Amino acid sequence: MVKWFGAMLVTAACGAAGLGFAAATRTALRQLAAWVTALECLDSEVRCRMTPLPEVFAQLVQSGERAVSAFFAACAETMQRDRALGVPLVFRQALEQTRGLELSSQTRQTLLNLSVSLGRFDLEGQSRAIALAVDRLRQEQRALQAGAAARCRSYETIGVCAGLALAVILW
Repeated sequence: MVKWFGAMLVTAACGAAGLGFAAATRTALRQLAAWVTALECLDSEVRCRMTPLPEVFAQLVQSGERAVSAFFAACAETMQRDRALGVPLVFRQALEQTRGLELSSQTRQTLLNLSVSLGRFDLEGQSRAIALAVDRLRQEQRALQAGAAARCRSYETIGVCAGLALAVILW
């Protein structure tokens, strides 16, 4: 009886790990979509309305994804508190503070590259930098989406199979 219970626990734990990897992939897809939407709004505000960055960041807190909203809330708070800080430093601090972000190294680098241009160049230069960042994020989103369903199924299946294999080995 104890062996059966142990086997079920091992299988469930490994299956949960697989489900966790699959959930992280789905979260990354949702967050990439939220980043694209937020950056498009940022471009619109900067280019058309010439809204100052702290105010734009405060408005972007309304974006749908919780972690992306928390990132922009941290940016707005930091910029309101100390207007002398540059956007690259503000972005770095917000990326470190924000929990729940599922960022690939490419996404992180895209955001940090964008931060160098924000508030530093003319409107046209900022708009081009935002458009470049949006294009890069969309490319990453398409690449992740292309294999997401198969990858998630694989993670889930491998987790359960690894659990069953461990249960058999430990039996």
